Amino acid sequence: MSVPSLGPTVLLASGRLGRKVGINRSDRPVFIDSEGHICCEHGERAPTIQAWINLERAKDEGDVTNRPSVCDCQNLDGLLTRYDIDEAQWPKLTCPLFKQLGSLGAAEAKFNTRPQRFALTTHEGVELWVQPSGMLVCKHGNSKKTLNKLLQNTNDKAKFRSSRIVKCGCSSLAVPRRVGSVFAAAKSKLAPRLKA
Repeated sequence: MSVPSLGPTVLLASGRLGRKVGINRSDRPVFIDSEGHICCEHGERAPTIQAWINLERAKDEGDVTNRPSVCDCQNLDGLLTRYDIDEAQWPKLTCPLFKQLGSLGAAEAKFNTRPQRFALTTHEGVELWVQPSGMLVCKHGNSKKTLNKLLQNTNDKAKFRSSRIVKCGCSSLAVPRRVGSVFAAAKSKLAPRLKA
């Protein structure tokens, strides 16, 4: 088998970095992730998709099974194919996530005087943004802690030290926690712990 020419590195909906390796027989792109696994255009791997398909086939009529992903793939076309791709060509997180998103051309905005870059939209429709510190925030610049405080105080009486906090209706920051996801990456020198 000849070595395919790879596409540019992109952040897939599962939170995995991927590079396009080809098109499957369903005319959908197939990617290789940072661990060398083949995944669909949403960043999901074959075993995960197969488990969802099996659950959906086994359910009783009227039962609802919701995938914890935007993936709607109904087959494993192209995901079981072996591609000879050297590990040096796999997509890698080579710098902190905020910088990586910048190199991928992610949209940037400023909220509460802090810059943030768009990462992805989850299966729940929540936009995840990343600040330079690596903190995940909603599109209004609120952290998970702030959003939880806003949800607990639904009567609009939540008190904050800063008057710049946007009291938004974002419900949560449900992060895709897949193996190989940039959100579930092991601690490394790229993301040093800040001392309090």
